[in-house]
Amino acid sequence: MQQDTPEVDRTARTIAENVCEAYMRQAQGGLNPQTEQTLLTRLAEAIRPEVPGGTPRDIIDAANAALDAWEQQQAGFHGPRVSALNRADGSVGMNAA
Repeated sequence: MQQDTPEVDRTARTIAENVCEAYMRQAQGGLNPQTEQTLLTRLAEAIRPEVPGGTPRDIIDAANAALDAWEQQQAGFHGPRVSALNRADGSVGMNAA
């Protein structure tokens, strides 16, 4: 239930979903839904520790590090990186890698 989810987790998940969605729109390669879910989970796990006290730059760096690590495991897959974050609504801007 969403009301039982701590705010930090909801915020991290929202940002991770926005990063994943924006990444998938611009990425080179093809993903199946299970692989996309794995990426989303890794992004949320990387972002969550930065949400309570981190700056937008800390969150951006965490998301980009997760994308870098994920791509190293995905042969032939590459995509954009997070370049901007609006903490108020979790929206992100992406630039080519």
